[in-house]
Amino acid sequence: MLNIFNEAKKRGLHVRERLLCALRNPSDVQWSRCLFWSFWISLASFPIGYGAREVLPVICFIFLLLFYRYNWTESVLHRLDARPLFYCLWAMIGIGVFFSENIWTSLLHAGTGINKGFILPFIGMECVRSEKDLRRLVWACVLACFWEGLDGLHQALTGTDFIMGYSLNAGRLTGSLGDYTVGNYIALALIPAFSLWFILRRALSPAASALLWFATLWPAFFLLIGASSRSGALAVAVSFGLWVLLRGGRGRFKLAVGSLGILLAVLVLQGRAGLGAVESDGRWSLWHLAWQVFCEHPWLGAGAGRYNEAFRALGLTPEKDVITISHPHNLYLDMLYAHGIVGFVLGMIFLLGFIWWGYKRIRPRLLAELESKSPSNYWRMTAWFWIGFGGWLVNGIFGHDFYRIWWLGLAMSHLGVMIGAVANGQDAAPEDLAEQARQDEAAAVSKTFF
Repeated sequence: MLNIFNEAKKRGLHVRERLLCALRNPSDVQWSRCLFWSFWISLASFPIGYGAREVLPVICFIFLLLFYRYNWTESVLHRLDARPLFYCLWAMIGIGVFFSENIWTSLLHAGTGINKGFILPFIGMECVRSEKDLRRLVWACVLACFWEGLDGLHQALTGTDFIMGYSLNAGRLTGSLGDYTVGNYIALALIPAFSLWFILRRALSPAASALLWFATLWPAFFLLIGASSRSGALAVAVSFGLWVLLRGGRGRFKLAVGSLGILLAVLVLQGRAGLGAVESDGRWSLWHLAWQVFCEHPWLGAGAGRYNEAFRALGLTPEKDVITISHPHNLYLDMLYAHGIVGFVLGMIFLLGFIWWGYKRIRPRLLAELESKSPSNYWRMTAWFWIGFGGWLVNGIFGHDFYRIWWLGLAMSHLGVMIGAVANGQDAAPEDLAEQARQDEAAAVSKTFF
């Protein structure tokens, strides 16, 4: 016992010494590592509660500013050729705020996304310096899926989740998020976690890899089914379709059929796939309301966060949902009614621009990595973070609004990781990535999975 206390004291003194050294010589500190591990913790603990999602991005941002202060020329943002796409995003937000009929309401609505969403692409893009960083970020996603899935399993067995004590909502699992929208979270978090397969295959046989992959991720699939999120199931199924689009090859048809099979299986298990359930869904009415608001404010929109106020001003009411509903359950209609045609076009340039930017750079390098049977998984893991961002765009067809904080934050994190991986890997020769993978494996066989 004394040895434990002595070791803890020794480590505490070591940390104190390093902090004092950082205060004396901040330029000597590896701010990139501080940024990476704070971002890693934010990904791994993402569903733990609102407090973590409020505080951790701010801590990351502080480290990001210090990294820019002392290592600006080495930063991804300094070298990024796609920066104008971010200008389009900011212009869209500006339209949604400053051309709003209630500027204060729109400013509060959009402003809440700054520290929990809009800074995350810049944080994420500086956190990928090597394939080892990518592997660690994949493991962060896997860890979040695993423990949140176990929380959903506990909730199904006992009636409450073990983190926050939330009960089921309308018979659907909520996990630690307290709402069945956890289905959308777990679907999007699962997408980059799927690349765990490639990490496992570095050391294990196909059968052993499949067994461990399934054992690790099945709790998350259980939560996805129990939350009965049809849009989440759609995002997961489409993610495999996007992988087919990237990798091509003779197995495309099998993967496409597999994607459709996954979607149908999850929908059947959820019990919400019947034609009657779809026809009676309240979203159709909410979409109609959003369209009516857009028709009233076609060019610059009604303003961010003014959906409820705007349709009430027109004397409209939803057919099935409560009168207090605050969003149209559609990412694109939300952008359209809030920012008008001008803002919508700017927003879509940002969203689809990064989809195209990533696709053009990832696909040829991914194909080269696959064809050469390289030991490196760099582009395979990068591809799944790109797919994670694309899955969010698909999920948005039926879910939430653009400024939904936790939803936006997760998508922006995936986008940032993809940007950083592409920017730092696009000039590397495949042979160099393969050699680095061999060196990593040889240097730490005992740490193959991490």
